[in-house]
Amino acid sequence: MGLRRRSREKALQVMYSMEFNHMNSRDEALDDYYTFYNLPGHCPDADFDAEERVFVKYLLDEVATNIRVIESLIEKAAINWRMDRIAYIERNILRLSVAELLDDKNGIPFKATINEAIDIAKKFGNKESSSFVNGIINKVAEMIDVKMKKL
Repeated sequence: MGLRRRSREKALQVMYSMEFNHMNSRDEALDDYYTFYNLPGHCPDADFDAEERVFVKYLLDEVATNIRVIESLIEKAAINWRMDRIAYIERNILRLSVAELLDDKNGIPFKATINEAIDIAKKFGNKESSSFVNGIINKVAEMIDVKMKKL
């Protein structure tokens, strides 16, 4: 598994824990994750190199900085679905993916972001998660015309 995939999965797990445990501090949640959750021997991807830490922090910061815009786009794309009705996993996969799509300077191809979101939904969600995420993330990509910004 590549560095960015591991980083996206770790960012998802941190965001999930923040929401599930009602934590407001990204730094506290990240410290808890590094200290307690990803202990060597419990997870094959437990080692964190500096580049991975940077990408996880980048993702969390992008979501936090742009949360209102991100959630507005998701709600517009997810017709008849408010953010609080979307399951924790799918909601946070969508937040991370939309944050990546909005940052047109990160050099990440939009198709890679979309494919990663779908694959992560397959791994962490239920059997309908990947279809749901795929539909919403593609609508958001169309809404922000990401194809023209990220070729």
